[in-house]
Amino acid sequence: MLITNIGLINLRSIKFIQFKPCKSLNFILGHNNAGKTTILESISLASSSKSFKGVDLDSLINNQSKSFQISIKSVQNTLKSSITIEKHLSSAKKLLINEKSSSTKQSLLLLPVLSMNFGYQNIFTQSSEHRRNFLDWGVFHVEHEHHSTLKDYNRVLVSRNKALKTKNYDVISPWTNKLIELAMKISKRREDYFNILYQSFSGILTRVNKESIGLYRDIAEARLSFFKGWEGDLSDVLDSNLNRDIALGYTSVGPHRAELISTTASGAIKDMASMSSQVILNLCLSLAQSETFHVKHKYKPILLMDDLFFGIDNKNLEVVVKLLNESEQQCFLSAPNSFKDRVINMRVKPKGTIYQLDKDIIRADED
Repeated sequence: MLITNIGLINLRSIKFIQFKPCKSLNFILGHNNAGKTTILESISLASSSKSFKGVDLDSLINNQSKSFQISIKSVQNTLKSSITIEKHLSSAKKLLINEKSSSTKQSLLLLPVLSMNFGYQNIFTQSSEHRRNFLDWGVFHVEHEHHSTLKDYNRVLVSRNKALKTKNYDVISPWTNKLIELAMKISKRREDYFNILYQSFSGILTRVNKESIGLYRDIAEARLSFFKGWEGDLSDVLDSNLNRDIALGYTSVGPHRAELISTTASGAIKDMASMSSQVILNLCLSLAQSETFHVKHKYKPILLMDDLFFGIDNKNLEVVVKLLNESEQQCFLSAPNSFKDRVINMRVKPKGTIYQLDKDIIRADED
């Protein structure tokens, strides 16, 4: 999976930019507000129609314009494709695939993207919803109908919550039965996927630990587990919680409460591991997801790493670059100009290109 061309018009601070990224690591350097994150965000938008910062699409339009356009050309094995997103103020977005109106489901399939944003938040410090989305992204690319099942579950969940407020058991019961049916499908898929993902994650950690001298303990001893959102039989749990749920006015157990639990030797990774170690573990988890994706599809997704250098020391930075070099997948990384020397002077040389971004001009650095 490769992106061959990126074109942006009036997206955030960028008025117009177009460039052809390299096939491996693309380091995008520039001063603050130059548009480094915007380039990465445009790739995420073309895939999912969402900003990885969770902001409204209208807020992404350049202040001096009334619309933005993103154009991404890619090749998947030998299949060439283009995705275009247009958004005008106060109107719905327009998504085109190969110049034909299409759906977000199709763009997700056509342009699979994994995003990591270290200066903002990482998977360990974000909400449980973010971690569920991380798992569901992987499940979706194994079982495409998972996307529809989740939508159905959320609709039933809303209806059951409304029924709970009526305090009428005859109204609540049908929605409970539908909820259980969909919940079991979702949880089974998540658990099956997690087992494969964790096997890959553990393998990557073992490999890194063997190849890296003096790897930090909180990385070497990291563990993951999956909580499906309830304990025991869901029907029994919902029944025993019914009066409590009626009092609360919402359903307190189910797949919407699922969690990816991460720990290390001393406790939860988000509390005990350093930012530098969290970067490594976040990357290992994303690479595990890429490997799992590759087994199914025979190619790897695009990897985005915003603010890579945020809080990371030189020792772990070299581990990151080594892992990315070995992954052999296209990756886009952003960093301020001040970190250019760190990239150039690392003992582990990155396989890729350094780009300088300044005033809507992006060029490969020749230094």
